Amino acid sequence: MHIAIRTASLSENTPTALERAAALGFRHVELNLLNHEFGYGYKRKANVRFYRELKRQLDTLGLSVWSFTSVPLTQEQMFFERARKDILAGAAGAGGIVDAKVFVVKPADLFTSEINFESYLDQKSAPPMTEGYDEAWVQTVNRRMTMALLNYDHWVGIPLSNNATRMQKITTDLGIGWAMDVRRATHRGSMDEWLKQVGDRMAVAYAYDLGTDGETPCTPNGPEWSAWAASLKQTRLKCLVMHAQPTQSDEAISQSRDYLQSLFG
Repeated sequence: MHIAIRTASLSENTPTALERAAALGFRHVELNLLNHEFGYGYKRKANVRFYRELKRQLDTLGLSVWSFTSVPLTQEQMFFERARKDILAGAAGAGGIVDAKVFVVKPADLFTSEINFESYLDQKSAPPMTEGYDEAWVQTVNRRMTMALLNYDHWVGIPLSNNATRMQKITTDLGIGWAMDVRRATHRGSMDEWLKQVGDRMAVAYAYDLGTDGETPCTPNGPEWSAWAASLKQTRLKCLVMHAQPTQSDEAISQSRDYLQSLFG
């Protein structure tokens, strides 16, 4: 089992995050695309040069990108459909440049709106995909990557994709994989239920605990990971991505990684 770390967990400057990941002894990372580096703005073009330089840095440091996430959409980008199309395609291109294996997406990256998304699930209508999804899916496949939807919810009473039955339908309809947020998933259902319905589609899983505020992800050290690890080890999962906070010490991050490695082997 590979243990990777999110670049955004180490620094808001990705080259600095990669240096820190390598110094900590990681060999795999999840690349979190950031708006100020992705560079999509008035000219509607992504900063491709940045990711080519990042690829050279990855090779020099001996790091491999297991998964990557698209840039968080701004309010203006959510409003402008062509921007969403450009960003989805640009993100897939960036992932291809760095030889990533899994493109992790959230519902907001793929679907036109929450209302249309709920109608698709409740009324069995066609999936309400954002403009450019088909092109991004093809680009992902051509670059030998897997697109994987994160089980995610924003608001109380609205599960979005954080439901095992829903995830099974979505991933089957779209022909994509599942990115498992373990803690969020088990808040909505049992581990057994999730793995029974979509365990065969799991492309990556996330490990974190919650900070003292009950909301902020931090390094995973809780005793519940022992039982979760025992279940996940029965699947085909190959990479677990851990969270941290950039302010956490190298010692705390290393101890958490060692704890996960002791559980997952």
